[in-house]
Amino acid sequence: MTTTTAINFRFSENDKGQLVLHRDGHDDVADVRLRRAFPWSKAEEFVSVRDDKGKEIVMIERLSDLAPEQRTVAERFLANNSFLPKIERVERVNNDFGYQMWNVISDRGPLQFRVQEREDIRFLPDGRFSIKDVDGNIYVMPRVDQLDEHSRHAIRAII
Repeated sequence: MTTTTAINFRFSENDKGQLVLHRDGHDDVADVRLRRAFPWSKAEEFVSVRDDKGKEIVMIERLSDLAPEQRTVAERFLANNSFLPKIERVERVNNDFGYQMWNVISDRGPLQFRVQEREDIRFLPDGRFSIKDVDGNIYVMPRVDQLDEHSRHAIRAII
């Protein structure tokens, strides 16, 4: 893995709309993915550049270290590919089959997703929760005291 202490790579977009990573002395890598590292509150720091199998290739310590045109490309791909729905209401959580099936209302509408392990629900320092589903999607849920009574009841056995 390479970090951006010395910027020795650049991005471009291919004719398929994929992000391509170019590094001196290495083959170009098409269809790379940009992922923000936790905490999300520092969105401009520690952006992981991963291949299409999820293996990290480069870690961008600060987006501000990139040349302006490269930063614009990175920010556009991050904005277009970041999916972080906020759970507004928990309709139901079903535990019948050894996993949790969540039915929620989010800021993007109704969602249903499956959570495999209890460890996929994480308590955040500010009282919110992050929830990772079996597909690797991350959802953010507000603090329990900010949820309506129905939602608090729905998650009581889980949180």
